Amino acid sequence: MTTPIKSAQVLNLNYLARAERDPAALRRDFDDMVLYMKGSTAIHHGEYVRTCYLPKLFTESQFAALKADMRVLYGIFAKVIDAWYADPAYRALFRFSPQAEDLILHADRSVSMLPMARIDFFYNELTGAYTFCEFNTDGSSAMNEDRELHNAQRLSEGYRNFTANHRTRRCELFDSWVNTVVRLWRRRGETGPLPAVAIVDYLECGTVNEFEIFRSRFEAAGLPAEVCDVRDLRFDGRTLTGPAGRPIQVIYRRAVTSDLLAHLEESRAMIEAARAGAVLLLGDFQTQIVHNKELFRVLHRPETAALLTRQERRYIADHLPYTVEYTPDLAPRVIANKDSWILKPADSYGSRGVHAGVESTQEEWRAIVESTPAEGMLLQAFHLPFVSENYGFDAAGRFGRHRYYNLTGLYVYDGEPQGLYSRVSLTPIISSQYSEKTLPTLIVQD
Repeated sequence: MTTPIKSAQVLNLNYLARAERDPAALRRDFDDMVLYMKGSTAIHHGEYVRTCYLPKLFTESQFAALKADMRVLYGIFAKVIDAWYADPAYRALFRFSPQAEDLILHADRSVSMLPMARIDFFYNELTGAYTFCEFNTDGSSAMNEDRELHNAQRLSEGYRNFTANHRTRRCELFDSWVNTVVRLWRRRGETGPLPAVAIVDYLECGTVNEFEIFRSRFEAAGLPAEVCDVRDLRFDGRTLTGPAGRPIQVIYRRAVTSDLLAHLEESRAMIEAARAGAVLLLGDFQTQIVHNKELFRVLHRPETAALLTRQERRYIADHLPYTVEYTPDLAPRVIANKDSWILKPADSYGSRGVHAGVESTQEEWRAIVESTPAEGMLLQAFHLPFVSENYGFDAAGRFGRHRYYNLTGLYVYDGEPQGLYSRVSLTPIISSQYSEKTLPTLIVQD
């Protein structure tokens, strides 16, 4: 991978060098991009998606290498999921609540193990090495951010020049998912008309603008579609319907399992329809085995190592951060080496409840560790993300060339890598709670 990685670095440096020939034009183009994003559909809870001047550039060779690695990772996932169902002792390692375990045990995983996922990792653009951050198999999102950011980038002369002089492609993340849904519907054995689809979440939590883009793409492909709240579904024992009373044959579940467990009784219609086979639930609750961060701990266990080949064990050692259950007896070690550790809830999303020593003073970290609950938290080795340079605003609102920490996501539809998602931040914790920005990703022929 040395050659394509070097070529990707050259592409980035050349892009920036060309832009810096005319600083005034660079700033005008960036301001135009920001103005576009403020009026775009990439709005979440009233906030527009922040970005930088330079898109994230990956070469086809880099993408191909990641795709190949996903076959190894998904082979590991398959063995873990099979063991979870087959062996109660292995199942107990995950420490799921009785309610979560019941949902998973009744799941239908025959159509697809993981219909949709976004695999997030810290990727070193110089070496090609990477360390996993999290596996998002419930509620994988931000496809619309990439789409709208490319629309904004078209306002930049640098982007127009680059795409005119290189063979590039964007990551198409909407119609490819529609095609995946149709394929899974047919895999189920359905030969009749295309199904009606409901895109469901707890709408106060979801990215509704993005749901509407998906709805429009389903409709364009001939699949009737609607966006609705999980709690508004109705099941009469034979047919699942949405708020308008229209029958639903497929659910594209964006609701994460932790939110569903918090609204379990209000969400029975979807659960009962899936168990009755009245609807194809994408994805059913076996996805929680991978989505829950307990998997990071379980993958390091000897019980998992016994399931894996030598290659798979090597892959885990190379790419998975050391993870254990946090217990109070670990506090002295964790406090003394604050920059080496991060604390995470076992089942959360959006960086809720996540604390990294590198983000805290010694006194703050001591207080965080000493107040951490004795149960339900994971202790993980902290990985410092790769740093790159780009133009944008710093924490004080000053425009210029700054250093940004990077996080990469790989969208995988039914086991097939489909595209990349790129985020950066001025701080090592890359989250919307801090200084997160999203970059559109271009894949460049090398």
